Amino acid sequence: MTQTTRSKLIALMPAYNEADGIAALLDRIAPHVDAFIIVDDCSKDATVSIIQEWRRKNAPVYLIALPKNVGASGALKAGYLFVTHLLAQGALAPDDVIMEIDADGQHDPRYIPDLRNQFAPGVDVVLARRDFSVYPRYKRIGNWGLTLIASVLSGFRYHDVESNYRFTRARVFPHLLEYFSGYRYSGAFEVGIILAALGYRLHNDFVIAVPFYREGARASDGLHVLGMGLRAWARVRLRIKNRDLEALRHAVLENQNEG
Repeated sequence: MTQTTRSKLIALMPAYNEADGIAALLDRIAPHVDAFIIVDDCSKDATVSIIQEWRRKNAPVYLIALPKNVGASGALKAGYLFVTHLLAQGALAPDDVIMEIDADGQHDPRYIPDLRNQFAPGVDVVLARRDFSVYPRYKRIGNWGLTLIASVLSGFRYHDVESNYRFTRARVFPHLLEYFSGYRYSGAFEVGIILAALGYRLHNDFVIAVPFYREGARASDGLHVLGMGLRAWARVRLRIKNRDLEALRHAVLENQNEG
């Protein structure tokens, strides 16, 4: 009988000034994952030192401490690039799963097993669908509009394109990085459009409760997100690929250490 190898689950987490709660959150996530990739976006508090102390006694952590603040989407781009590095080095297999999860606690770790189980044969990406009951009305309307636009542009029927609670096969990231800009708040919208437009199979049906709403992007930022999403769609259609990845790769590896 052939024995199948279980794919790894790696948590990819951007962090910025999360000293108050990050250790407790890592404790909750650790039983579900094989390792962490944490990208610290030049925190001004003790986030980095807390992560360093936590990893001495717990699960393996690849820590990338960026020297300047690049925003949540930029931190994710750095993480995506590090995933491609681990894949190229053989430290990750193509079918291993990268789980993107926020460091502020909005993504409840209790859903990790259920979301991972949504990987039916052939599915490349599982994206959580949020229950918006704790969100203000303008955020619900904005998400509905962006989700509709992403669905039309990409050809995949999204229910919540702006969710960042995403499980993705490692093999996807080199292709995603060819088109992903990762500027300011555009990350989730860009990724949603790019992956569907490239033909990857997605799942966006599993509903999760959000424990609290944390103020972030303003309503006016939706125009920026929309513009970046349209740009991403056009770049995929025209096959206009990124040319700045080597400089970013150097910066990521220079500021990475494993514990």
